[in-house]
Amino acid sequence: MTTEIERLTAAQAKADEVIATIAEPIDSGRLLRIAVTDVETGQRLATGFVNYLAADGPTLRLVTS
Repeated sequence: MTTEIERLTAAQAKADEVIATIAEPIDSGRLLRIAVTDVETGQRLATGFVNYLAADGPTLRLVTS
């Protein structure tokens, strides 16, 4: 294997691992799409979804320092 093929194989394996760890079944409701992209090639290696619930109350708040 060339060095680039080894890198791409390792990147794909890690992308699959990350998505398998965080992905959830698609339920009805709100979803976030999580994508893992190789920074060097710009190629999307994996995609998964997570569900979330919208919080009650205001969605924005002012934060000052």
